[in-house]
This record gives sequence, structure tokens and C-alpha cells, in this order.
Amino acid sequence: MNATCLIKATAYGYRDANPAERGAFGIATSFAGTVAVSRTINYVLERRRNLPLLRSLGRGLYYRLPGAAGGVRVHHFIPGIGLCFATGAAAILIRDDGLDRWMSLPFGVGLALTNDELGLLVGASNPYWGGARLALAQCAAASLTSAALAAVFTRRGLKDQHAVGAIATVPG
Repeated sequence: MNATCLIKATAYGYRDANPAERGAFGIATSFAGTVAVSRTINYVLERRRNLPLLRSLGRGLYYRLPGAAGGVRVHHFIPGIGLCFATGAAAILIRDDGLDRWMSLPFGVGLALTNDELGLLVGASNPYWGGARLALAQCAAASLTSAALAAVFTRRGLKDQHAVGAIATVPG
């Protein structure tokens, strides 16, 4: 069986899945992608600054010292919440079949942007330090969820297409 057959089987299994599975796949996939892109951009911007390692060390010490004030900086927290609310409201108000796959993508992006700023939500003195591990764990969990759902779609597609004889095997 070649890659084209697997892709077709996965697409067939996706179309045959219930709306909750398709929605969860869209949310998890867009969540993982958004966290990965957001953290990559943050990393690249930080590394392009003058003396990034020395600067990072200085900022880390500043926020860890007793009595460090450190102002609150809202980056993509507010837009993330706004995007989640707007998408959720639209999903509730529209209630049309087939929109689950489209509405899940911006919902996952908004969820990722909001979770990436979780330190602000919980009132951490400096939410930007030590959050990389949490972001990587969230990205890994969302990626594993996406991969597991893709495997379910592929298995379902292969099973259903084998039942009707739609997949041709490639001689090898």
C-alpha cells in the first residue's frame, strides 16, 4: 500500500467521523501548530537581540530577586480570549452541519494563544520565564492527540474502504 492510498483512507475516515472527532482533531492540530509557531517566533526574536544569553540571565535574575516589581505585559492573551469567545459564540449561534471542521481551527488557535499566556492568568510575577516547558508539554499533548485521531481516521478509512474494495494494492 502506498502513501496515496493511506492519505485517501485517512481523508475517507475523517469524512466518516462524527463531528466531535473532527472538531477535536481540528482543535488539537491548530493548538499544537499555534504553540509551536508562537514559541518559535519568541525564541527567534529573543536570540536576535544583543547578547541574548546575558540578557536572559539578567532578566531571569531580576524577576527572581526579592521585591522585584516587573510590570505586567499583555502580549497575545487578550486577542486569544477574544478569538475563543467569538468562535464559540459563532459555533453556538450558527449550529450548521459541516461547520465543526472550520470552527475548530480558530478555536484551537485562540485556545493556544490563551494557554501560552497562562502565567498572566494565574498572576505569576514573571509569566515569561519557565513557561517554555509548559508550552512544550501542551504542544506535545496536542500533537499526540492529533496523531492518535489521525490514526483512528486512517484505520476507519482502511476498514471501510477494504469492505467495499475501494483500495487497490500496489504490487511491490
